[in-house]
Amino acid sequence: MPGAGDGESYRIVVDESSFDFRGLTEERLTDLLDDFSDTLEELSEQHPVAVSPWWVEAECADDRKLYDVLYEGETPRAGRDARLRTVRLMDRCPTWDTDLPGLPDRVEVAGAAHDLAWSLCYAWWRTRRRHHVACLVFPVQERRGWIPLSASDGTTDELVAEEVFHLVEAPALSEFWRSLFEREDIPEQDFFDGARQSFPELVFADSLSFRKFDGSYAEMRDWVVGLLGVVHDHFAEALALHSGQPHQVQAELGRFGLDLSPESPNTRSKPGIMKQRDVDHEGETYRCEWHGKKERHRNRVHFSLPESRLGGRILIGIFVDHLDT
Repeated sequence: MPGAGDGESYRIVVDESSFDFRGLTEERLTDLLDDFSDTLEELSEQHPVAVSPWWVEAECADDRKLYDVLYEGETPRAGRDARLRTVRLMDRCPTWDTDLPGLPDRVEVAGAAHDLAWSLCYAWWRTRRRHHVACLVFPVQERRGWIPLSASDGTTDELVAEEVFHLVEAPALSEFWRSLFEREDIPEQDFFDGARQSFPELVFADSLSFRKFDGSYAEMRDWVVGLLGVVHDHFAEALALHSGQPHQVQAELGRFGLDLSPESPNTRSKPGIMKQRDVDHEGETYRCEWHGKKERHRNRVHFSLPESRLGGRILIGIFVDHLDT
């Protein structure tokens, strides 16, 4: 299979041990395979999704391996098109490196031992080295979000627990990316690369800098990540819900524990001061008068309304201690 032994540290893997077809009707299994393939295809368009080189050997039903069901069409049966699509997508995935020192051969999930959960073992191994890996699971499973996995690193028989992220649908990956800022202590020089990945509907002005806050990067980072999450996930929706009425939008967003608002009428009446809210980005000028406040009198993040010039995205334009009012 392509990619075997190349040593690349993947961020997403398919959990082959999650393919449990027992008790599923043909119609249900076909639907689940379609759902899984939809997610795998969507993720693969944006990121490498790796598989174990032995994934076809995983047992998916009593006396049945994935190869038997997906390639050969044996029972439990699924629709041919759904089977072949899953096979095609899985075969296109690179395989993660099996030649890793101390890679465990068994892992426990919620106290239950899994002896053939190769990709979970890989995710646990990478996590031990502070390189978190998200596991795509077959949608019949209930595993979602951060779940403790326990394994031995080979030096002792003692099991060590590490939290590993599990997802079923592609949008859940945003939670994984955002968690890495804290879990991997993302440094300042890498912040905006991570932010573009975590908040795809936001655009970040080149002039942004944590040095413009009154506070260190370590003090400001997690608050900024939380604010960006609310703006990304809820700002445009709140504007549409309340027809852009500022006080209603402010109240709607306030339930997330953040103070987000546009400039006051007094500030907006001063053209020279409002010009401080204008941000040049790729030859265009955008007004960023909406802002989030960390404290009443200092530390602001200014952003625009959703912009047609940016494909409906929102420009994060200014990090600042405080602008004139």
